Amino acid sequence: MKRSAIVLILWTLILLGLLLAPFSDARIPAVNGFRFDKIAHFGLFFITGVVTVYGAGFSRFRDRLRLGLIFGLLLAMGTEVAQFFIPLRHADFYDLLADIAGLSLGLIFSALFHRRANVQ
Repeated sequence: MKRSAIVLILWTLILLGLLLAPFSDARIPAVNGFRFDKIAHFGLFFITGVVTVYGAGFSRFRDRLRLGLIFGLLLAMGTEVAQFFIPLRHADFYDLLADIAGLSLGLIFSALFHRRANVQ
């Protein structure tokens, strides 16, 4: 198995552990209703987008981007739905939006990096 695929698998396991761990988010600070866990969701899924594109075994870059988009969206939606069934956790639409925003920016970053690397 390629090292990049192993990195993708390990990252996915870490991400699932963080998003599905049964702990209360009552202690997460908030300012004017904005909870700072949204920044964490954004960052986690930014990394997910980059790692998925890097870890995909496809030779065509477009296929790797598609996989990153589909895998990331399924992971974001799946973890939010799963939080309904985990004690002390709750699903949040704004968490899902932060996940999608982070994933999108991670994929855009990967595409720009790939384009820049191939132009030079």
